[in-house]
Amino acid sequence: MAVKIRLTRFGRKKRPFYRIIVTDSRAPRDGRYLECIGTYNPLSDPAEVSVDHARVSYWLDNGAQPSDTVKSLFKHQGILYRRNLRKRGFDDAKTDEEMKKWEVLQIDRKNRKSEKAQLKKKSKKKATAEAKPETASAPAAAETQTESAPTPAASPEEAKA
Repeated sequence: MAVKIRLTRFGRKKRPFYRIIVTDSRAPRDGRYLECIGTYNPLSDPAEVSVDHARVSYWLDNGAQPSDTVKSLFKHQGILYRRNLRKRGFDDAKTDEEMKKWEVLQIDRKNRKSEKAQLKKKSKKKATAEAKPETASAPAAAETQTESAPTPAASPEEAKA
């Protein structure tokens, strides 16, 4: 039996809420499962993820394979990093120290990302502000060009002459 860690959907239409479950890979998405090990709410800002770390470690140690989405959630929570540190032979004190460093790096990345988004927003505003005067002068320029343009000939005979 292939065991998977994946999401099962709850919530109403256009208001998703997920449980992180351990199930047989042949079971349907919202069907029977072995154990619920957490929840995921994508609608809150930032998305809320709550997981029982001990049970996740248990199931991963016993060969359960996380889906791509669940693997991403575990990665953002630091579960996979902590697991990797333990596999490499770090003791609990050293693991906690490395996890604190990792959390600081994650906060720095989040801050850089938000600063980059703000700069992008400012440059977009600046570009739209510069574009507005050009659009206002474009019709005036078009009117001056039409006035100075030669008028077309009324008949083909006049055009030949």
